[in-house]
Amino acid sequence: MSPDAIYDRLEQWVKQEGRSTSNLAAFLLERALVDREEKILKQQSASDEKPRQH
Repeated sequence: MSPDAIYDRLEQWVKQEGRSTSNLAAFLLERALVDREEKILKQQSASDEKPRQH
């Protein structure tokens, strides 16, 4: 997706939610970080649950 298309979509979202562009960007970055951390934790716990081979 082109930067212009991303911007246009963000602007539509901003108008729908009554947020500023920077507020929406901060929200999206925070959500991405939380999602990434949750994914890492799930991967770590999945690897911890695997039986260890001797």
